[in-house]
Amino acid sequence: MKLLVEKERLIDDSMIYGKIFKLHRSYLIMISDNEEMGIGNVLLGNPPTIEGIKSSVASYELFGLGDNMISKIIVERAASYLKTSVILLSFIKTKKREDSFFKALVIFLNDILKEINPNN
Repeated sequence: MKLLVEKERLIDDSMIYGKIFKLHRSYLIMISDNEEMGIGNVLLGNPPTIEGIKSSVASYELFGLGDNMISKIIVERAASYLKTSVILLSFIKTKKREDSFFKALVIFLNDILKEINPNN
């Protein structure tokens, strides 16, 4: 397991931490509002299996502690971008559930994904 990206960003008075690890033909993404990370929602995202077919990413909740809507969006976006399986550990304890907070989390994800070349 190799750490590819480690970033943090202040979003609505909450520090958000993100890490992406390269596994064998897959990735592990950890997103948390706690620097020590943790296990909250655990989801698996798989990209479409047939090239050229416009189908959605399949996501599966393996374990969850609360609302997983934003976790599902994050894992599906990451699997689609990276074109491989992604495991997401999302440990967000803040009670903020506004659209602006979710949008900022997705922008943060996009920024850390841009640092990875999925073809390597």
